[in-house]
Amino acid sequence: MRLGMFFREALRSIRANAAISVAATVTALIAVFILGAFIPSFMYVRSAVSAQTSKVDVDVYISDTASVKQVNALRDKIGTLKTDGQVAEFTYVSKDDALRLMRERLRDPSVLDQLPSNPLPAKFNIQPTDPANANAIVAAVKDDAALDPTEGIVYPQTTADRLLTAAKFVQWAGFALIGILLVAAVLLIGNTIRLSIFARRREVEVMRLVGATNWFIRWPFMIEGVICGLVGAVVAVAMLWGIKVGVVDAWASGADTALTKSGSTAGAIAFPLLTVVLVGAGALLGAVGSGITLRRFLRI
Repeated sequence: MRLGMFFREALRSIRANAAISVAATVTALIAVFILGAFIPSFMYVRSAVSAQTSKVDVDVYISDTASVKQVNALRDKIGTLKTDGQVAEFTYVSKDDALRLMRERLRDPSVLDQLPSNPLPAKFNIQPTDPANANAIVAAVKDDAALDPTEGIVYPQTTADRLLTAAKFVQWAGFALIGILLVAAVLLIGNTIRLSIFARRREVEVMRLVGATNWFIRWPFMIEGVICGLVGAVVAVAMLWGIKVGVVDAWASGADTALTKSGSTAGAIAFPLLTVVLVGAGALLGAVGSGITLRRFLRI
């Protein structure tokens, strides 16, 4: 079978050029290892930023003099925003609920017993579907008759804007760095395999002279690149697994920091899926690196 012949030829080339093959494998290992360390770190940071942006909400305070009809009208207005997809959820917090929540937050809730009456207004707590929708929500309810004239609307606009900016920066910076890593890996593997092709350039020229097609010449080299990429990726995954179990998991289980506490809401890619991605990336990088390098030697 022709595929078997290509595979045997690739293995023969690897044995005949062991030093070059090892160099290509180590290059793939380093590239996949860096990629494997970067992907979960990028996804964790992106997830952590997204978890913080999802906590940005809008508090719409209701005047004590507002009538039931006015409050219901405001509720309907917010309900319309939810129907339109701008609001994820909203909750009505009564004056009594607001006072109860205040008691739960205070270290010494007995200080509230000195108050002659409940000074806290009722409110609607609104969670936008996207923090970017908060400004539209504020604009829709800012002139409502039920609004409290003193408290009005409380919305951490500066914090939300910073979180949105950080989220966009993390996303695009991450994609750019992953792209740079992939291009660098392809070039490094291609340059290493070029040595193997250069050592066999006479053989390639003879094959061209006897009528071999470009793909007939290309397949053994591409299979050689895939093998080197796969071996390098498997070793890199094994190293990453050892670091994950021996260092990261041990540190996360014993650490008591804000970063580890956010782990319940901010997650990274599962390791089995990461393994599949990295092994596939290693094979693809080896094949693409070999294919790009061969173009120069197969020009007529």
